[in-house]
Amino acid sequence: MFHLDHLCLGVRDFEDGVRRVHEETGLAHYYGGVLAGSIANTIFPLGEDVYLEVEGVTGPDASSSEAAGWFDGLLADGADRWMFWSLRADTLEEMTAVAQRLGGEVARVPGRVQPDGTQRIITTAPGPGRVFDTCWRRGLPNWFYRDDPATNPDRAAAAHGERGRVVTRLEIGADAEKLREHIGAETFDRLPLSVVSGQPGVHAVTVRTASGREVTLRRDPADL
Repeated sequence: MFHLDHLCLGVRDFEDGVRRVHEETGLAHYYGGVLAGSIANTIFPLGEDVYLEVEGVTGPDASSSEAAGWFDGLLADGADRWMFWSLRADTLEEMTAVAQRLGGEVARVPGRVQPDGTQRIITTAPGPGRVFDTCWRRGLPNWFYRDDPATNPDRAAAAHGERGRVVTRLEIGADAEKLREHIGAETFDRLPLSVVSGQPGVHAVTVRTASGREVTLRRDPADL
């Protein structure tokens, strides 16, 4: 079975972007660490093992990083942009089937380095060589697998606000039939998806918080 896993929002000014998302939603968050290319990461738990990651270029090595230059180029006008969204597989066998169907592979690649210095390793499909053209540029998700659910970033301690409890609506710009084919009819019907017109990718997410409030974060997708 496949589940919603996480969404990524890119911001030009990392600290200011995190502050604005928090002020707009009131959601709790925590600093996640740094990915390759001096791209920092803050995590907003949304509930039910789903999370939002806000990412922005930071650090002394950013000016010499190709990844940082590409990332900042997508945000050249200073506006926040949705970068991608991802699903999670229950089993590695499901991930392998997805990779084979999409002509890719199951890849284990470095993720973020946590504040305590721990290097996270992620298991993903259809792999770095296929993810942009097969998934993200078409507004479609890639897949992750976590062999230890306890390490899901949604489960970590967060402060400064209310925890999200459940995603109630996810607005995606995509061809509905292609999205259904990509993720499977059962997953398409079970997730709280709303297919909208416009640029491919995430357009908005609505979250119900621990107190029962519903908050919506709306941005335009990046032109990947």
